[in-house]
Amino acid sequence: MVSKISICNLALAQLGQSSITSLTQEDERARKLNLFYEPVRDEVLRTHNWAFATVQEPLTLVEEDELRPGHFLYKYPTTALFIQRIFDIRAPQQALSFQERYDATSQERLLEAAASQAYACYTRRMTDETQFDPAFVKAFSLALACDLAITLTGDMALAAQLMSKYQLCLEEARRSNMTENFLTLPQQDTFSEAR
Repeated sequence: MVSKISICNLALAQLGQSSITSLTQEDERARKLNLFYEPVRDEVLRTHNWAFATVQEPLTLVEEDELRPGHFLYKYPTTALFIQRIFDIRAPQQALSFQERYDATSQERLLEAAASQAYACYTRRMTDETQFDPAFVKAFSLALACDLAITLTGDMALAAQLMSKYQLCLEEARRSNMTENFLTLPQQDTFSEAR
């Protein structure tokens, strides 16, 4: 079963380092893994529209944009790492142009789109390692190893080798992930109710 520790140990193995048993142990490797783990995970999630991390859901309407009639402001989904596309529920196959905004008054991120019933398709932040796709696990562990290479080994050649391996792994993961293409669309009755 995939776990945070198993992913960390895969990264350490790529570096020729021995395994750890806990991220709380008094060890330089554990401290560095704690530091790098979440930012690297989120970065790799953003590199591709991973099917296992893709969500489609309605956006929460804030208000119509007073400066641009026909445009609406929505709350930025709290778990979103990357907005892949926004669409109107009445025409789900047609992507809409959108832009991100920051509302200084409410201190929150907003999305603006020309649709009064907008849905977003986005990559969400995944924290449950048991849900990770095997190709993502491999790519993530290599990316983690890349970022740790200089810190733990000081070996620039190893870092370059791992980066090359990571890029190849990511390309393969993208190809295989794109063939699955199992986005979950809203239920048909949702479409009919919205019309």
